[in-house]
Amino acid sequence: MRWMGLCLFLSLSSGCGYSFQNSRNPLLTKEGVQKVYVAPVANHTYKAGIENTVYNSLLRTLKAHGRVTLVHHPVEADAILGGSVVGAAYGASAATAVSQLNPNKLGATLPTANFSVATEYTASLSCIFNLTRRVGQPGKPAVIWASSFGRSQPFPASNQLDVPGTTSALINDSEFDRALSDLAKSMMDDVHESMLAMF
Repeated sequence: MRWMGLCLFLSLSSGCGYSFQNSRNPLLTKEGVQKVYVAPVANHTYKAGIENTVYNSLLRTLKAHGRVTLVHHPVEADAILGGSVVGAAYGASAATAVSQLNPNKLGATLPTANFSVATEYTASLSCIFNLTRRVGQPGKPAVIWASSFGRSQPFPASNQLDVPGTTSALINDSEFDRALSDLAKSMMDDVHESMLAMF
């Protein structure tokens, strides 16, 4: 019984400590922003679905850090965090002759043996974000914070795994999706730090 009472006290204490920490958030004290609505991310690229990848990574990052309270509707928020994906693409960053492909120079007997093919691609992701007051305040700008972010990451080409032209495009696109997911996750840490660093 005494052990259960101690657990209850500790849980209540830690809960109060968490609330106290949030109430002293520099973002709250300086700009009057405690509740934030994260708007759906806009996609200005040809990569379908990347806006959802970025949006979900952003939500997970903000929830994990707990520095602001996230709300489900704009009318409940002090400020709205908006974002756009402005770049999501990949291009060849390393190449080799078809005759040198692995395993065991599998393209050496092909008519295209002397042609070069990509053995590595680099994925890139570019986004912009801004934190805007939902209701204007005299003497304070509507946009509280805005910044752009860009990251890149290499991934291997599928030509190293099989004869070129079979399932290469599908495998490359799958690796591209995986790279974009990694980029979005690491970028959102930068977004969070940048947004709160100015306060």
